[in-house]
Amino acid sequence: MSTLFKRLHLLLSSKDRNQQEDYFTEIFAEVFEKEGLLQDFLYQLTTIHVASTNIHEITTQKTYGKQIDHVTDSRPDMMIRFAEGKQSHIIFIENKLGTGEGDQQLKRYADHLRNYEADGCRTHLIYITKAYDPKRETDILQNGNQATFHQIRWFQVYNWLQTQRSELIDIILAYMEEIGLNDSRRFLPQDMYVIQNMERIVRMMDACLDGPVEHAITKLFNRSTSWTNRFVQLKEEYRYMKQNDQGNFSAINYGFHQSEEDYPLISIMFQVNPKCPNRPAFIQAMKAFLEKNEGWSSQDIDDHTAWSMIYYDKSLLQFLSTDDHIESIQAFFIERLNELYKLKQQTPELEWKSKGSGAAD
Repeated sequence: MSTLFKRLHLLLSSKDRNQQEDYFTEIFAEVFEKEGLLQDFLYQLTTIHVASTNIHEITTQKTYGKQIDHVTDSRPDMMIRFAEGKQSHIIFIENKLGTGEGDQQLKRYADHLRNYEADGCRTHLIYITKAYDPKRETDILQNGNQATFHQIRWFQVYNWLQTQRSELIDIILAYMEEIGLNDSRRFLPQDMYVIQNMERIVRMMDACLDGPVEHAITKLFNRSTSWTNRFVQLKEEYRYMKQNDQGNFSAINYGFHQSEEDYPLISIMFQVNPKCPNRPAFIQAMKAFLEKNEGWSSQDIDDHTAWSMIYYDKSLLQFLSTDDHIESIQAFFIERLNELYKLKQQTPELEWKSKGSGAAD
């Protein structure tokens, strides 16, 4: 059976597939709040060696208003305020499970820490990532910033937690294993099989996305599909997809999306850029589409700062009973594309660059 944390995440993420980092931040904060392990964490994984950590505050997702040279507000995943004797300390922790750093995100956090330095605090910025994402300290700590900067990988946190066992930590460790944060750094027998068969697997995934599907999307939308860098997608976004740019600040993506379960999702999504001048009309049309087309869901549809999308997911497991897996996946994509074509037909005012030529087979 899945861990409690994973079951809760699956429940809470049913309408938003991009909240895992925030969710895990709340779990990780409990290690410092309930288990009192901040001092050992700092000693083992950073160069912040303090005699005591009298914690005054642990806050998650606190928003700091943008400074004059910032492009946006800042919201570090965790802020910890503690004292060593009479000396106050402030720590910002940024947690990345899949995505990389946002626009000058770490520099913005360091700039906000400088305000605490003016009050006599010692400041620290910790960046925890799943993937290797090296940063230059000189790009982050500028203008006399006195903060210390530390980079940690999640597998290091996992290894440290294994030395700090408790009932809560055992559950956290099991959850970290489920979402791949243990990163054992040892090849397993099943890894050997994947490596040996990697070329065949990639060829099969490409076949699912090409051929009849490419013919259908070109016929319906009169725009060929470009191959984006699928391997960068796998590393940074946990997906393997083709993208069809509609030329009006919208795009269709379709392919494979890693999921919380044992099987990946076969997924198709229609996305609208936050900079789209016709965004309100797009959003209205997307909401109407959801009411008439069963199986489709939405994400960030009311967030004007994000890429809003409607999407349709189906587990790969549901295709495995068919004689020809590739053919059945292609048929799934073509059926969904025909549904999206209705959206295009009903909204000619949204500046589609060309007219489709009718339903695809």
